[in-house]
Amino acid sequence: MQKTFITKRLSLIPILTTAIFLGIPAGSTASTLKAGKICTGPTTGTYYQYAGGIIDAAKETLGLDLENVSTAGSLENAKGILSGRCDMAIVQSDIYIQSGGGFQTTPESKLFSATNGSVAALYPETVHILVNRDSGIANIADLAGKKVNMGEKDSGTYLTAHKLLNAYHQLASAPEYVYQSPAEAVAKVVDGSLDATFYVGGAPISILANLPADANVTLILATIPMFNLDYVVEDIPATTYPWLSSDIQNNLAVWSLLTIGSSIDRTKLGAFLDTLYANKDAYTNKYHAKWALLDKASSIANIKATLNGWSRHDANHYFADLALPVVEPQPYFCSAGPQGTYTKVVQDLIPIIKSTLGISLTEKHTAGSLDNLIKLYNGECAMSLEQDDVAGYALFVDKTSPSISKELLMALYVRALMPLYGEEAHLVVNTGSGIESSLDLAGKKVNMGDKLSGTFATATSVLFFNNIKIEEITPSYDSPLTALSKVISGEYDAMFVTSKAPVSYLVTADCPTNTDVLGCIAGDPTTLPIKLASIQAPHFLPKITLSADNYPWQEVDILNSPQVTTIFGVSPYLSLDENRIADFINAVYEIQVGDTTYSPTWNETTLEQGLTYFKLLPGDYHWFAAQYFADQMK
Repeated sequence: MQKTFITKRLSLIPILTTAIFLGIPAGSTASTLKAGKICTGPTTGTYYQYAGGIIDAAKETLGLDLENVSTAGSLENAKGILSGRCDMAIVQSDIYIQSGGGFQTTPESKLFSATNGSVAALYPETVHILVNRDSGIANIADLAGKKVNMGEKDSGTYLTAHKLLNAYHQLASAPEYVYQSPAEAVAKVVDGSLDATFYVGGAPISILANLPADANVTLILATIPMFNLDYVVEDIPATTYPWLSSDIQNNLAVWSLLTIGSSIDRTKLGAFLDTLYANKDAYTNKYHAKWALLDKASSIANIKATLNGWSRHDANHYFADLALPVVEPQPYFCSAGPQGTYTKVVQDLIPIIKSTLGISLTEKHTAGSLDNLIKLYNGECAMSLEQDDVAGYALFVDKTSPSISKELLMALYVRALMPLYGEEAHLVVNTGSGIESSLDLAGKKVNMGDKLSGTFATATSVLFFNNIKIEEITPSYDSPLTALSKVISGEYDAMFVTSKAPVSYLVTADCPTNTDVLGCIAGDPTTLPIKLASIQAPHFLPKITLSADNYPWQEVDILNSPQVTTIFGVSPYLSLDENRIADFINAVYEIQVGDTTYSPTWNETTLEQGLTYFKLLPGDYHWFAAQYFADQMK
């Protein structure tokens, strides 16, 4: 029988009432406490001692009596959350950053990130790289060929060390890796039998602070040589350790996060977090000095600064002091303008959604990606298409907000079922503008596109990543055809276009009819005074070569041109049958461009592409879709 359109909250994300969610105390009414576990770290470490306050708050508000379980650290804790062994855990925030090896290459790591299970940033942990003074090591590059301790496997130190040496730095030769406990490794660096050891922890680390002033060791700067939104930096003053002779400035640090599993009652989350913040001074005296660093501002700053998606969206709303938008999504699939690629994709998808998922949807035309983001959040649509760079747009807007902006909440709200195809980011400039790349846009007249379009999202993201403020340009928000005419005439210096190349109106561009342009000959596009300029984008965006063959007026290929991905987004409030998700995704992958399809993009929508995207950004996925792609990795 055909399934009717029904909406409900998934069991992983229960409905929170406004009063409870905003932190009105809701102490346990249960006559007995339910047993649970919080996974921390070694019994001598900060995590284990710090957990005492969390255990107290869980008893008071959640009715949980948590056992403090000693572990190797963050990686083991993440596995415990995923398996259900741990009801809560403390993990390093870089466990969500999908690079490096070990645990992070596994299906389990991707599923952990897809749960978005962390609810508070606790305190920063400094990345220490301790070296023997006689080792000849002055920077990370000098670790090549040296004997380096990476920390115990399944620890957070191991995770960070692996990422720094194998994902962010390209060393001339591989170090000789060892995997020893902190105490053992530090002693060996002191006596010279190890050249260096990593140690991630809140400074001052007692093992290091207890070394004598004449210990033959020092610290080198922990850094990464590229754009980064995933680590923070802080100084290590020389006074931190008796043997440290000079300050270590702008050293990498990573935040410890409180993470919850699916067993935690979300309706009491606000009361639980309120209790942590209210009692932090008592916990500081009773359990560990790091409790003094706990505050809401730190969690808010982390959520606002990071793209890795560590925070649950119910926690996001807690910190924004806004109730969750518990709305029943309407039976519409948001596309874009009626002549665009999005509407063709949606026309192909709607019958497959009905046949595999049993959900009947009607297409709704919109202004584009940002309009779709708003409508999905407000419940005007159950499904939609968006460019994945809307997150960059949200971060840019959020920088001007003292709290968490609604734009960021909306961007973090979308759950992807799958990526579909790539769209090319174009920066079209007048040849007399002096613009060679997006870094040259300051002081220029730039068309950003319609404020609800995907082009506007891309343009805003590019400004953000190039550290250009909107007030440093003269922006306009014209339609593409109007803007193109003005770039050709020289009235505008540049315009952004985000669309599948070749873009039809760029291919057919001609001299404007309402003004004379020097040297421009009607009907001869090679005389148009326009060209493509390069766009500087962060390392994690895919790059392609934007061929000059796409446009008759373009003379050279644009290398390393960023490409954004169109994602198939779904409301987290839409009821989905877990058992049908695989059938649906498989059916989409079976679509081929032909006489019965509308969109020309289907041959680009492949399982290989889906897996690549999932491995990079698992936190963007709906849980059921994440399970599908994790299964494909096995």
